[in-house]
Amino acid sequence: MRKLISATMMSVLLTGFGIGISGCSDEASTKTQTTTTAPGGNKTTVTDEKSVKTQGDAPPAPGKTP
Repeated sequence: MRKLISATMMSVLLTGFGIGISGCSDEASTKTQTTTTAPGGNKTTVTDEKSVKTQGDAPPAPGKTP
């Protein structure tokens, strides 16, 4: 009986943890990273990240594909 209760509690905890990790938050974001290489071998990396943290705001625009 003790093992049954322990197994039940572990499954409840793991289910709650899985739901929490799966994205039940009020935040959506997009991230775009662009790398440009110059003829001289110089590299420039630009990272653009947009996020919305509350419900009701406009969602972030999708990233551009180079």
